[in-house]
Amino acid sequence: MQPDIPALPDGFRSLFFETVTSTNELAKEGARAGEPTGLWVRAGRQESGRGRQGRQWVSPPGNLYASLLLVEPALPGTIGQLPLVVALAVHDAVSAILPPMLRPALEIKWPNDLLHDGAKLCGILIEGEKVAAGQAIVIGIGLNLRHHPQTAGYPATDLAALGCPVTPEEMFAHLARAMARRLAEWRSGGFAALREAWISRARGLGLPIRVRMPRAEFEGVFEALDSEGHLLLRLADGRLETVSAGDIFFATGGAGVTG
Repeated sequence: MQPDIPALPDGFRSLFFETVTSTNELAKEGARAGEPTGLWVRAGRQESGRGRQGRQWVSPPGNLYASLLLVEPALPGTIGQLPLVVALAVHDAVSAILPPMLRPALEIKWPNDLLHDGAKLCGILIEGEKVAAGQAIVIGIGLNLRHHPQTAGYPATDLAALGCPVTPEEMFAHLARAMARRLAEWRSGGFAALREAWISRARGLGLPIRVRMPRAEFEGVFEALDSEGHLLLRLADGRLETVSAGDIFFATGGAGVTG
């Protein structure tokens, strides 16, 4: 039985399952079967949750596991901005739960990790494939509410550990509203409409970082984001490197590995 939640924003609906292999997989199956855009798939527990690059995402009951199906969500050439849009929406949702004194430590690690005081609070996995209706995008979100991994190789935390216990249903209600709002802003104004909000929440801006990409690695200062959401890295020789994808590592503290 689906837990009671407040009404979702117009154009969105949700399905809830006690146990699934992966909410992303179910959302993709829905896309292949012709489900229209706006479907949230949620679960109390995942048996085969995944993070980026195939990493396992541990999924004990009590956390939030949700995937959003979007069909043709963006103009051609802009889909690379979606991870930043999603991270901003998740930040909004968690900020609504945190008391004011804890909000300044909530930051986004480019492109879409959510950290509190340098410890990872949320994993986001975005996958896409072509279906009959067009390009289907599935946004998977695993948000640590009551549990967090102890041996992930990077610092992690959860909202209960921060003194902010919240149910998955309450957290999902905040997330669904925040996601609808940020997606609407993005579709109408592009990433430029969200850029200042994202920058104000960024971790490491103006500080030395290391960026690891599939075929290269750079060190420099995280100078800015451009209007498309690319990271601008100022190298030691003064050149400005534009980074569209990669893992970043902070010189001191912070979570260096993306889950």
